[in-house]
Amino acid sequence: MPYPRSLMPPARFWEFAHLTDNLKNMGWVDAIPRAGKLYIGGLHALYQKPDLFEKAGITHIVSVLDFDIYDKGEFEQYKHLMLRVDDDPNEELLKNFKETNAFIDAALTEGGGVFVHCAMGKSRSATVVCAYLMWKNNVSPQEALAQVCEGRPVCGPNPGFMEQLEIHSRMLKAGDESREASDIYQNWRKNRFTGDAWTWDKRGREAKL
Repeated sequence: MPYPRSLMPPARFWEFAHLTDNLKNMGWVDAIPRAGKLYIGGLHALYQKPDLFEKAGITHIVSVLDFDIYDKGEFEQYKHLMLRVDDDPNEELLKNFKETNAFIDAALTEGGGVFVHCAMGKSRSATVVCAYLMWKNNVSPQEALAQVCEGRPVCGPNPGFMEQLEIHSRMLKAGDESREASDIYQNWRKNRFTGDAWTWDKRGREAKL
């Protein structure tokens, strides 16, 4: 059953930026290579392709959205983790990585399948999957994103989330539960850059020069 359009939040810049060239590469439920039964996609797969979930053996869902899709008791057949996060560079996903990493890893270790999704299956969901791959496989944000894009080429966290993956990397290298990691996190929160989407985009372009 399609999601009622009246309940869908308005489209935002980062959900649709740079989609044109890769739109044809978006699947309903895309597997992450070399990661067991870990999948990524967009919101509509939940409503329109339940047969793919059964075929993939999906038992757990991580939803990263700015509205709650479980408040009416839907999808009760799955274990789920709901994060209320907008696709905005100023939003913080970093504080949720320990929880999402543990949830995904427990499901995969038990032989389950995990579907991580946001609205488009491009930014928020990709960030969560990258964070897990970094933690699990001791890889950099760039290596994790390259692995995710092998399965879903459209993926690309917004610049604020990419910055948070870099901080996540530094924390992991310091020892995730260490005082040094805590200091890295607190210093980032105190001094982090914030701005509108266009300012973030300009900042990212300038950093590459």
